[in-house]
Amino acid sequence: MKKLIIAAVVAAAVGGVAYANYAATQEVKKVVDKQISALSIQSGVDIKYSDISASIFDSSMQLSDITVSNSLSNEPVATIDSIDVSGYEVDAIPPHTGFVMTNFRFSDEFLAQLPENSNNKLASTSYKVNSSLDYNKDSGDSDFALKVTANEVADVNFNLGLAKTTALMEASLAASQMQNEAADGQLTLEQQLQQQSKMMAALTQLEPRRINLSIADEGELKAVVDSFLTAQGMTHEQFKQVVAMQLQQVPVSEELATAITNFVNGLSSFSVSAKLPEGKGMMEINQQIQMLMGQPEELAKFINLQASGA
Repeated sequence: MKKLIIAAVVAAAVGGVAYANYAATQEVKKVVDKQISALSIQSGVDIKYSDISASIFDSSMQLSDITVSNSLSNEPVATIDSIDVSGYEVDAIPPHTGFVMTNFRFSDEFLAQLPENSNNKLASTSYKVNSSLDYNKDSGDSDFALKVTANEVADVNFNLGLAKTTALMEASLAASQMQNEAADGQLTLEQQLQQQSKMMAALTQLEPRRINLSIADEGELKAVVDSFLTAQGMTHEQFKQVVAMQLQQVPVSEELATAITNFVNGLSSFSVSAKLPEGKGMMEINQQIQMLMGQPEELAKFINLQASGA
């Protein structure tokens, strides 16, 4: 008897969770459909998906089998296997949000319309995008990470650390809520101006702390670069000579120049990072950088620049 009671409780709990996820999916669907409608109007493309699901456990949602097409000609532009969003909140600033787009690929119809000198090797591959945003409400610090993978070509990673981001987070949340409440997701001119004003005020408070950019070959990077150079009527050797000439004309630190040269020669990997002084806003840092533009070594010290290439 006890086993039957336990089984009944478990079944009820599972059923309750399933219903809660179903209800969450329906609510999320309303928001997503409104946002897609607004995006379609702004971008001139139609976005459709075959399935949507949501989970109450990690505030996540997933769109599956997505198609993007030209709203005027109805010709397909791209397909996406899935888009996953975690940490999804409508009325709060989450401590962590994640976004994963899997297998983005341009359609054959779209590729056929590209100019003859386009890099078809890069355009025809599939892409995966993985990004995240971590926000600490106590300190006001935020860390943004983005990774774009071009299948069998290259990985591109970008990381940005910011301080004093609370105003920006709050402005972004208010903008999102305003758009969700607007008819058809369209804001009036007055509302758009209000958003822009709040965003600009929030941006002036930001303090950049860390920046990192890296590129890594995944097998076909050199072939893609050579294909691009051939379309421009240039060989790899000529490209290296052009880069060398530009590095002589542009004031950059010796470490950065060496990293760029090594990367152009090997096309294997490249990384550059900066650690900016604490307690300085974007305006102050920008002014200091402008003052040091003619002194590359001093500028490299000011932003703690590190670079490598191969």
